[in-house]
Amino acid sequence: MLGPLSRFHTLPEAAVPRRLGNASAESFGPSIKMISWNMFKARRRGWLLDLETLTAGVELVLLQEAVLQGGLAQPFHLASGMEWIMAETLKSTSGRHTTGPKTGSRVKALDSHAVRSRDYEPIFRTPKALLATTYPFAGSPLLVVNVHAINFVTVAKFARQLEQVVKPVSAHTGPCIVAGDFNTWNETRWHVLSEIMQDAGLKRVPAQFPRWQHFNRVLDHVFYRGLRLMNSRALPHVKTSDHVPLWAEFGVLRPK
Repeated sequence: MLGPLSRFHTLPEAAVPRRLGNASAESFGPSIKMISWNMFKARRRGWLLDLETLTAGVELVLLQEAVLQGGLAQPFHLASGMEWIMAETLKSTSGRHTTGPKTGSRVKALDSHAVRSRDYEPIFRTPKALLATTYPFAGSPLLVVNVHAINFVTVAKFARQLEQVVKPVSAHTGPCIVAGDFNTWNETRWHVLSEIMQDAGLKRVPAQFPRWQHFNRVLDHVFYRGLRLMNSRALPHVKTSDHVPLWAEFGVLRPK
């Protein structure tokens, strides 16, 4: 029996990020509340209600395995008060919907670009992607990198995608948030991720709840640089995905 991914095929490499909905604020406040969540291709009943609830109290949303129906902004996008930018990587064989990382913000993005993994996952030959967006924040552009890391490949291929992730971080002099599903399901992948993020000057928001774990490993992470971590937590009450949403609040980094 074919799995769910058999219903999808890879979109052309030239596909550009799609903008949906409109930002409702001119700038972020002194702090930014954010959510990062792999939403499991919206396959579980009640996902939209959960997403509406999760986004209501935050300024920044990073979704992995997000879904876009019909290629147009849906009522949720239009009513959310956010500008949504999506990197479409896979398309259903029916042509009705696409999936990929999607970032929402109450502030309009200054720029955005998507980068596909150079390597493909086996069996279904599907890539993963990162979506980089920048926003005005406290006098210095904020770089946000939304990541869905490649899985079921060699460590070398995993590291190759992570180098794509940190490339815009290394080129950016301002504050950064890098978050998403990194598929760090074994110790080797975790150590590779940790070393590459550390070399890029990124700190990890600490995990605080066991349900962040899959196969006794944490898959989802939030990293940051040039910001002050004010608070963070996992949201295990959300059951409409096989991943737990991660919530964090950042503020302007105080001078030493």
